[in-house]
Amino acid sequence: MTGRLSGKAAVVTGGTRGIGRAITEAFLAEGAKVTIVGTDEQSIGTALADIGESERLGGIATDFSTDFSGSAVIAEALDNYSSLDVLINNAGIGSFQGPFELTSDEWERVFNVNLTAPFFLAREAARVMGENGGGSIVNISSIAAHTGGLAGSPAYAASKAGLLGLTKSLARHFGDFGVRVNAISPADIETDMTAGWSQDIRHKLITMTPLGRFGRADEITGAAVFLASDEASYVTGQTLGINGGAHML
Repeated sequence: MTGRLSGKAAVVTGGTRGIGRAITEAFLAEGAKVTIVGTDEQSIGTALADIGESERLGGIATDFSTDFSGSAVIAEALDNYSSLDVLINNAGIGSFQGPFELTSDEWERVFNVNLTAPFFLAREAARVMGENGGGSIVNISSIAAHTGGLAGSPAYAASKAGLLGLTKSLARHFGDFGVRVNAISPADIETDMTAGWSQDIRHKLITMTPLGRFGRADEITGAAVFLASDEASYVTGQTLGINGGAHML
């Protein structure tokens, strides 16, 4: 542990598995106190037990598809650690309904989780951070925001593209309060979301990637730690692509 996040209190949505889980573990290793958000109590309990419950790790269950206000999450984080310095908007859901099959209910579900909840969480977090001298918000987008996506629904690509626009807008609005807002835009990462993809899709995506493979969740964590830390004190409104060269920004 180098302590780059020592003393900082963070919220990581979607922190029970995949990229969020990897970020949570990296933050803990760097000295942060972390509140993870998962969809249900079982997933939270399993993650806390697997990671190792400690005085620097707590959790809250919230389904962002129906409860996207963010107020309960931020209140829980403050109850846990009395402060908030970092928000990682990582929770996200995929969709595979094509443009002619996509229903309004599915569109709303995807946007609630991938875009609406990140906005309201960021707003609630910025209020707290601004009162305490500032902080860092990091939104986890996707390569689909840049390419339109190859395996997913238009709802997924559109929601992740919207998240990049939201990042820039909030960076401008929150700068006066000392709150930085940035985004990470990963390509295809080996997670539960991609595990069920067909071999044909996986092969197509890998052949389009100069590094010739899917990424690992732990290859996102360095960027997340950097953007959350004081080392990135003059970085805001930016998007970092981590994609093996599949899309060059």
